[in-house]
Amino acid sequence: MSLDRERLQRLLGGAGTERLRRRLRERLGRGGGDTLTLTRSTPEERAAVERLLGRAPRSGSSLRVSLPEIDATLARAGIAPGLRAALEALDGPIRDQQAEQQAETRRWQALFEAVRERAAPLGLETWLDELAARGLLKRLARRDPTRAAALLEQSLTVLEALPDPGLNRSTLAARCLGDAHGLDPGQPAAALVRRALHRHWRGGIGDDRPDERTIWAHAGILVGGDITSTVLVYQLPVQGDTPGSRMLRIQNQAGEPTYLTLRQLLRHPPRWDCADREVFVCENPTVVAEAAERLGTECAPLVSTGGRPGAAVWLLLEQLRDAGARLQYRADFDWAGLSIMNSVLARFEAHPWRMDAATLQRHAEVSGPPLEGPTAAAPWDPDLAPALAARGTALHEERLLDELLADLSRPPDP
Repeated sequence: MSLDRERLQRLLGGAGTERLRRRLRERLGRGGGDTLTLTRSTPEERAAVERLLGRAPRSGSSLRVSLPEIDATLARAGIAPGLRAALEALDGPIRDQQAEQQAETRRWQALFEAVRERAAPLGLETWLDELAARGLLKRLARRDPTRAAALLEQSLTVLEALPDPGLNRSTLAARCLGDAHGLDPGQPAAALVRRALHRHWRGGIGDDRPDERTIWAHAGILVGGDITSTVLVYQLPVQGDTPGSRMLRIQNQAGEPTYLTLRQLLRHPPRWDCADREVFVCENPTVVAEAAERLGTECAPLVSTGGRPGAAVWLLLEQLRDAGARLQYRADFDWAGLSIMNSVLARFEAHPWRMDAATLQRHAEVSGPPLEGPTAAAPWDPDLAPALAARGTALHEERLLDELLADLSRPPDP
């Protein structure tokens, strides 16, 4: 059917019906629909619909029209083959937004599938799925598939180069990206790599809010030298003649606790002699100081996290686990302590060390400061969190020293 442009212009053309035409075009571009309601309609808009559909004049400012009715009326009157043809004759082609969205979805799916074979050997297929589902890559690439493909390429190039123990992050960025600052905070590729390291690469990191050093240390990468992140150790058994082993052997023989930096653990890691041996981990350095004072060299292997584990602590625990150590872990009886335990148990097969409701109840008469912060569950002992809440006050490790030192003084494992 041909178009009667003169009648069409009289009925729907002109500035007075521009908003009506725009809304109709938008509806058709999104796949159509039976009705369209135009709020705060103008007299010109109402008159145009009344003329087209043969309606009697109506009061009110809300205009409701049926798209199939307009479509049929235009065809029956010989004005246009249908509504789409009429709108395109007046204002140009209508974008098929539904088809465009489907095409865009296919482009993004193809982009992720193109790198899936590279991600699979790294165990990062779930990382790709998460990027696709949450839209992080789209946001970083400003919805540009070409830019997104480049960011994925950069990120995988970095991840394929890991681990590289002791390498500085700026050196890694220069090697992989040609820009020493390409992995600094705020850089798009850095955000993608950090997400992979935190959640997916080699099991990710148990801590929900790890700091920058912890994330990169997980892959052996130093940030700014990393001499400020430390972990306190005492009587950890070592073997071999590496610089780290020699230093710790001297400290062990002297009965002195030692702070190890993240840099030392990455560049000169001791050779741990911990296969099938228990290593005790506490939260407070006071426990280590008292163990050194009272037990001397007869103390079992002991580590203090100094609070919530930082990069050096996480790395040391990884090294001890890989050396076959059986980790016995505890923290303060407070909400932060339970949260720390949860993050450690999510990442390591550690055994809670006197971190249960029975221990808490044995010390019911021991005073402590009021509990603070958000509550936390204790899945390893369902009775612990309710018992702590009922107590209402914290019980710090320093109040348990006699029990803890008794455990540490037992004969060492063979």
